Amino acid sequence: MGIFDFFRKTKKEDFDSSLEKIRTIESPDFSEIDTENLKDYYDWTLNFGDRKINLDLNFETVSTDQLKLSQILNFIHKIPDFEKQNRSYIKTDFEQKESMTSDYLNFYLDELTESELAGIIGKNVPIKSRLGLLMKKLNLVRVGVYPQASPILELSITQLISMEILVIKF
Repeated sequence: MGIFDFFRKTKKEDFDSSLEKIRTIESPDFSEIDTENLKDYYDWTLNFGDRKINLDLNFETVSTDQLKLSQILNFIHKIPDFEKQNRSYIKTDFEQKESMTSDYLNFYLDELTESELAGIIGKNVPIKSRLGLLMKKLNLVRVGVYPQASPILELSITQLISMEILVIKF
């Protein structure tokens, strides 16, 4: 299973209890969207549980209808479900011998100094525990909605250290 196949799966799996918090997402204010005269890009910073995520809406057309906006809003309201589902798939991917998730997390181990790494996972962490702790720090940071294409969800350890992201496209 590849990381990009996550949304095609329906099997429920166990989740790390620290990540299984019920999260709700704030609704974006679509009142600025003129369906007959679309801008190509809209963006919001939304509350998502106890943190914030960026949401952007990218149009390739000059107009849309209320039905399409309702479908987009419905998708946005399902982001907590998608995020929960993705955590399970990312965990499964991480447990493979070679995976995108492991490559992504190893980037941090390879590129960060001990001091920078300690700021994320704590000091004096055994080498064997570092990947698992980084995995727990992986969070949804951005959702890009493309009505004429597939939406994407971007995950990152932190936006402050690197522009490195793990992307889920469906």
